[in-house]
Amino acid sequence: MDLAKQYIIQCVVAAANNLRLSSEKIETVAIIRERLSNAADLNEEIKNFKKITELSKLGIKLGELVNFIDNGKIDFLKLSDKFKEHSYSLVREISSILDVVTPQMARALFQKFSEDTIKVDLTKREETASAAVPTSVKPPIELEIPIRTKADELKEAIIFEELNKETAFNFENYEEKVLKPVKELDSFLNRVLKFDYTENEISNYIKVMKEHAELSRKIGFEILSNMHRIFSSGLEMINQKKIPPSANIIESLRACLIVIVAVVRGKEVDITSYLNRAENFGKTIFPKQKER
Repeated sequence: MDLAKQYIIQCVVAAANNLRLSSEKIETVAIIRERLSNAADLNEEIKNFKKITELSKLGIKLGELVNFIDNGKIDFLKLSDKFKEHSYSLVREISSILDVVTPQMARALFQKFSEDTIKVDLTKREETASAAVPTSVKPPIELEIPIRTKADELKEAIIFEELNKETAFNFENYEEKVLKPVKELDSFLNRVLKFDYTENEISNYIKVMKEHAELSRKIGFEILSNMHRIFSSGLEMINQKKIPPSANIIESLRACLIVIVAVVRGKEVDITSYLNRAENFGKTIFPKQKER
């Protein structure tokens, strides 16, 4: 098993699964996945990605993941956390690609590289081939392709109907929306520690973070939804005086903000400790309140 290949393919698929995709975008992801899966030399294939303007940023990210697998000291106890970070770091690049690259364009881009590879020393190969092939060659057998009936077309239309109704997801708009309150919230946490806030302020922030948790959940960003939910729940419990705004709790809430920014911006930093701290805090508060 090619561990690096399987790892990056699963990262690409996981990143794509966090986007709300039309049937056409699903097909584009499938083409990229198939290309990576069939690559005889993964590093060379990633170099090809880097040469394509539309795929260059994804190629750079994939190269970093291959280096992590090939050269890094993998801690298998923490590999799941690293996989989350890596897959979410691809979301922005995958989203940008799918906004401009259609299945037809993807096939054309990859076909160009295939043709360039075949052209190498083609003259000599043709001479060798012509010498080896006997004069009487049977024509290739053409496979009969079943004709698609109206019933087939209707069935496919029903299957893809819901996908086609989905509104295209714009990652840039989402990024702007969820990051907008973070800087204010970071400063606000320092004031919460000193009990220097109003009822209206904390209620507004709780409302905003709940809305962003729900938005992230609907889009499919599980980790971001969870971070927003933990933050809003923690702030709500402080407001209800169910937990004190101690330094430890404030830092746990700040850890949620750090994970949100790092994941959305695709920061290449190790956020495992912040992610674990936020999730452990979540485990302590959710049993104390009724799950939605």
